[in-house]
Amino acid sequence: MKRQLILYMKALSDFGTFMDMIVLNVVIYSATGSATWLAATLASRTLGGVIASLFSGVVADRLDRRKVMIWADILRGLIILLLIPFPTPTVIIIGSFLIGFISSFFHVSFSAEIPQMFGESKVLETNSLISRLTSISLVAGFLGAGIITDILGYEITLLIDATTYILSAIVLMRIKWDSMSNKSEAVAPGIKQKLISIGKDIKEVYEYLKLLPVLLMFNLVFLIGAFAGSSHNLGIPLLAEQIDPLRQSFYYGLIWGVWGVGSVLATYTLPKLKWLKDERLFSTAYVAAILMSTGFILFLSSEAIPLILIIAFFTGLFDASYTTLYATILQKSNNQIRGRIFGVGMLLKSLGFALGFIVAPILMEAFSLKNMVWILHGMFITANMMALLVTLIWKNKQKHVTIVETS
Repeated sequence: MKRQLILYMKALSDFGTFMDMIVLNVVIYSATGSATWLAATLASRTLGGVIASLFSGVVADRLDRRKVMIWADILRGLIILLLIPFPTPTVIIIGSFLIGFISSFFHVSFSAEIPQMFGESKVLETNSLISRLTSISLVAGFLGAGIITDILGYEITLLIDATTYILSAIVLMRIKWDSMSNKSEAVAPGIKQKLISIGKDIKEVYEYLKLLPVLLMFNLVFLIGAFAGSSHNLGIPLLAEQIDPLRQSFYYGLIWGVWGVGSVLATYTLPKLKWLKDERLFSTAYVAAILMSTGFILFLSSEAIPLILIIAFFTGLFDASYTTLYATILQKSNNQIRGRIFGVGMLLKSLGFALGFIVAPILMEAFSLKNMVWILHGMFITANMMALLVTLIWKNKQKHVTIVETS
């Protein structure tokens, strides 16, 4: 029971993370009035995670994971506290980068240590609870950030955020378990080897995907989806500012909170769909992606609060469905290469986001917020429609070949 407390404290720190995602974006946009600065803040957190992902796995395998998590929580808490008296755009961007960088170390060590904390036989049960708690933290964090910042100010929101990290560190200090570590090996050689192996891993994954063209196409479409995702991550705080400049944080959190409720509902609904079999995973994922992007286009083209919230709810439902199906499809890869498949997928997602945060402000300045979302999500819708058509044609050919061979 004591170790299960770690999961609840991790959910509490997730709650803080989702809160600072809202409040830091609001603060920097309020200070600068610039979509470029807002995009830079979003990109800096993503970039921090990308760079850390090259090393965090090595650190998790070489050092005591429990201590890595403790120090990650302490450092994140201190960074958030430092942002309270120095909420300048430059400091916020640096802070966002560091939070993204350090968070990667925490999450990798945490995920790798789950079997040690709870036992190999309870991994599935534990991961299910983590997923549920994360979804709840997402909704509560987004809504909480909007309401608390609107009523009490960003300083209180950031103080609560920092407190959640410190509390998580204290719990980790007090609860101990037999942690797997390999202190005899140095971190530096491991990092060097990791950097050398990145190119080899990507090449091996590509060779594997070439044998499965439908899966290769699916990953390329996912890259376009991450690129398009930058548009709504940038657009939602701007939409909230258009609705009410004086209550931007409230509407920013409200929109994401309602979106999160739809996402939570999807996690309960998908497993109950008995017709969703292996052969329908790809086509269902493409349809969900099309509906998701259509939802983002529709509510980011409106300023009517009831309409925005209704569409945001269904957008969250289809968004979570798409990402869940994406993970499910990748999990069906061969076990020997599955980890690298997911690693490349994460790299594609991060690169897509980073590129999108560069392009989106340029498009918005040249056109408008509405047109920027139409262009980027329109690209994703088009890619999914083409991929869906190719997938259906490929399936029909496979069925025809099977019939010919059996006849």
